[in-house]
Amino acid sequence: MKKIIRMNPILRKELMVGSRSIKMSLAIMGVNALLTFIVLLVIAVTSLESAYGGYDYSGLGTLFPVLSCIECGMLSLIVPIITSGSISGEREKQTLDIMLTTPVSPFAIALGKLEAAMMVVMMYIISSVPVMAISFVLGGMSWWALIGLFVMLLSIGIYVGSVGVFCSSLVKKSVLATILTIVIGLSILFLTSVFLSTGISIITYRDITQQNYQYHLGAVPMIMFLNPYSGFVDYLVRVLTNTDLYTVIEEVGTKDLPTAFAWIYKAWVPISILVNLLVSIGFLKLASLKIAVIRNKK
Repeated sequence: MKKIIRMNPILRKELMVGSRSIKMSLAIMGVNALLTFIVLLVIAVTSLESAYGGYDYSGLGTLFPVLSCIECGMLSLIVPIITSGSISGEREKQTLDIMLTTPVSPFAIALGKLEAAMMVVMMYIISSVPVMAISFVLGGMSWWALIGLFVMLLSIGIYVGSVGVFCSSLVKKSVLATILTIVIGLSILFLTSVFLSTGISIITYRDITQQNYQYHLGAVPMIMFLNPYSGFVDYLVRVLTNTDLYTVIEEVGTKDLPTAFAWIYKAWVPISILVNLLVSIGFLKLASLKIAVIRNKK
């Protein structure tokens, strides 16, 4: 007898409610309209008529990084708005008590809210395929690059979405949860960048003062694994320049990296995705603990 795969009831409920609203269709239309406008603008700027009466399309290779960064930026703004109202929105609609009376576990509630947000993200990503395909038809990129881009965007969406679910379980208002999600995200970006630059400065200064110019960065760049966008940057570098962050890190120092560090930095993208998933599970666990506390009080 085949085992029946059961859908998360929270996910089923969110999909049923979301399918009845026209807001999602309008939002998807707006996102793709913006991407289309950017494509037309880039084509108009880079394909100016040459002195020989033809058009130069060599600059259309910039479509891929431009569209990738814009879509990543929009995703980073849309996901917090969606997930920050996942739990706090139930409070505002006075439906949280009903949800907590169901036999669904707190972690399943948090996971279902995140899965519903990821379904929305997938709709945005899939609907943007025709627009993104222009950068591959005219820009000369491969379709594998497009698939890899969507994987990186989904990884970032899961990370940011888990932070939004956690913040939504902490505060009672969706607006405050959205602000808190953005603040935590910006803090992670700022702190990791500061720690990286500080570590590089300390290593460089120490070797210069000791008149020892043979140094490498060692494990210092690994702090950027906590930055959800580091894998996205490494992926763009690999696709556009046929190199990776390992080469950049190796060129910063004057001494060869140890073999262990070299293998880690060469596998930056998969390790970054794995770290994003682990951090996301941690935020979901924290959110489930908060939901459990609310359920016990009720």
